[in-house]
Amino acid sequence: IIVSFYTLYVVVEEEDEVHISVTTMYDPSSDGFQINPSIRAGVVVQKQQQKYNVVDRKRNVALNLFEKKKEKSATTLAVDEEENWTDFGKSPVTYAYGAAWLLLVSFAFIFAPGELGSPSDTAFLKSILDNPTAPEGVNPFFFGIFNEFALIPIVLGCTISPRTSDEKNVIPVGIPLFLSSFIAFFVIGPYLALRKTPSTEEQVEDDWITQNIWENKIFNYVTVVFGILCLASAAPGFADPAESWKGCLEFIGSSRFAAVSVADLSMITLILTKEVADDYKIRCNPENQDRAGIIGASTALLPILGTAIYCAARPSLPSAANSES
Repeated sequence: IIVSFYTLYVVVEEEDEVHISVTTMYDPSSDGFQINPSIRAGVVVQKQQQKYNVVDRKRNVALNLFEKKKEKSATTLAVDEEENWTDFGKSPVTYAYGAAWLLLVSFAFIFAPGELGSPSDTAFLKSILDNPTAPEGVNPFFFGIFNEFALIPIVLGCTISPRTSDEKNVIPVGIPLFLSSFIAFFVIGPYLALRKTPSTEEQVEDDWITQNIWENKIFNYVTVVFGILCLASAAPGFADPAESWKGCLEFIGSSRFAAVSVADLSMITLILTKEVADDYKIRCNPENQDRAGIIGASTALLPILGTAIYCAARPSLPSAANSES
């Protein structure tokens, strides 16, 4: 209730409107009975301002709730991605690696010739342990092939590590690389199938091992020389190459250890053609990327050693080249 002089204003506020009822008293000094428009306008403006303030507050609350829900969703998505340690199934290549591993395991335990732990296999391993450089009674051609296993962790490290995902909770590559020298695709196959998707672009920051070992040209050329020396251990067989080759095939056909070793080496050679092609794509000029497949396939002409030669001759990573310049 607002009392002004002899005029009584009764203000009744409803939800969206302001109603003013007026009761006037006789005022001899007044020329008439008028409602002060400033009071009416002031009340209406005040009501409208209150209404707008309420709307603004509701809008701010709604926006705050939306932002909080958005942040929570983003956090949940980030946690899910962080906890997802594998990308198996996101690319057909992962199925191919998994199928190749199952094929090798099936061959090793079911279809390979000979028997597990046969006397001939035991004698072969004993001869190598007794004299690693020139074992007695071992076919020289097979011995030269078998020595290439020593190169496997090196060439895999050179081609895989520069593209390894830098996300958290990924499978570490170090242990599979180390074990690949002994069981090759039996351990590296599951890693390749389960790993996070490798980078298709140059890494911004490579780890110390990649920068100083896998990308070191001196190390790469020493690896090539070491690979040639491994193959050179087959040189005694060239005294009678036909007989040595025949004996090598007979040994592979009768020994489970020899047959599985050759199958394992062949599987590594095949997957290296893909890894070499992908490695070349992150370091070559864009106009040369169509050559990646040919370069990868060419490494199979010299199993394992061909990849070592590629690593020595390949271009440096753009980040490394920029730092050197």
